[in-house]
Amino acid sequence: MQKRTLALSVASIFAAASFGAMAEMPTFYGDLNISVADSDTGYTVQGTSNDKGTVLENNSSNIGIKGAHEINSALKLVYKAEFGVNGTDNDADTFSSRNTYLGLAGGFGEVVFGRNDTAFKGSEGGADAFGNLNADITMILPGQDRVADGITYTLPSMGLFSGKATYILEDDNNTNDIPGTDKVEEGDNFALMVGYGDKTLKKAKFFVGAGYVDGIKGLTAYRITGQVKVGELALAAIYQDSEKTADSSIDATGYTVSAKYPLGNFMLKAQYGFDDGGMGTFAKKANDDATNAGTVEDVTNYTIGGDYTLSKAAYVYGHYAYYDASVKGAEDIDDSVFTVGLRYRF
Repeated sequence: MQKRTLALSVASIFAAASFGAMAEMPTFYGDLNISVADSDTGYTVQGTSNDKGTVLENNSSNIGIKGAHEINSALKLVYKAEFGVNGTDNDADTFSSRNTYLGLAGGFGEVVFGRNDTAFKGSEGGADAFGNLNADITMILPGQDRVADGITYTLPSMGLFSGKATYILEDDNNTNDIPGTDKVEEGDNFALMVGYGDKTLKKAKFFVGAGYVDGIKGLTAYRITGQVKVGELALAAIYQDSEKTADSSIDATGYTVSAKYPLGNFMLKAQYGFDDGGMGTFAKKANDDATNAGTVEDVTNYTIGGDYTLSKAAYVYGHYAYYDASVKGAEDIDDSVFTVGLRYRF
C-alpha cells in the first residue's frame, strides 16, 4: 500500500510538473505555400532565381515558434522565432530569417527587439488580395519591409483603435549615397502606423489606416488604406506617395484597389495596381535585368483569381496577373503570369 501511495505521489508530482511545463510551452506553427507559375520575365516569381517559363514557386513558406511567459500579474515576456523555408530553388538557402524577436508586454502595450515587419508595412491592413504571392502589392508599391536590429512598440488594446511604431538603431540602418555627390543622407530610421476598425472585417465592417516611414531601407513615404464590406463584397484601396530618402527627386505615386467576394467554397478576387515612379519590385527587377536597355517609368498590374477552401487549414488557388511597364529608352515590358497553388497552415 505504501509503495502504491508513493508511486501515485510521484506520478502526481510529475503530472503537475508536466502541466506547468505545458503551460509555458511555445506554440509551434507553420505556413506551407507552393505553386506552379508560368511567367514571361520571371520578375515576380518568388522563391526562385527570377526564372522564366514554368517553375515551382515558393510563396513565403515558413515555420516558427511563439509564446509568452508570465513574469507577474502585470508583466509578461513575449517572443517569436520564425524561419522561411524554401524547397523550390537549388540556388537558394533552405532556411532564411523572418520575424524573430524578444520583448515585454503589459498594460503599457508591447515592446519587442529584433527582426520584425515595419509599422509601415502593417498599415496595409487587409487590403492586399494576393498577399505573399507573385501579385503581392510589393510588386507595385515599395515599403513592404522586414528589418532587423529594430525596436517595435505596439499600443495596448483600445477597442477598434490600433497603433504601432518601428525604430531602427542608427548604426544598423542602411545609409544612402546621394547621386552626384560624396555625401550620405540618412533618414530618421522610423515608421509609424495607426488604424481604426478591423482589417479582417469581422469585428467591424470597415478599416481605415495610415502609415509613414522615414529612412528605413532608403524610403520616405506615406500611405492611406481603406477597407469596407458591403454585404458579402469586400472592397479595399491603398494610396501611397514615395520618394528616395537620399534623393527626393526620385519619387512615385502609386495605388491599388481590390475586391473579394465569397461564392460557396470559392473566394473570387481581383486587384488593380499602378505606380508612376518605378519603385516597386517589378520595376526594380526589370531595371536590374542586363537585357533591358532602358529605365522603367511606370508599372500597371491587373490580377484576377480565386481560392477554393478544402478545410479550415488548407485551400487551393489560382490567378492570372498581367504587368505592363513603360520603359524610357527601350521597348515597353509586359508579363503574363499564370499561377496555380496549394497552401496549408498549422
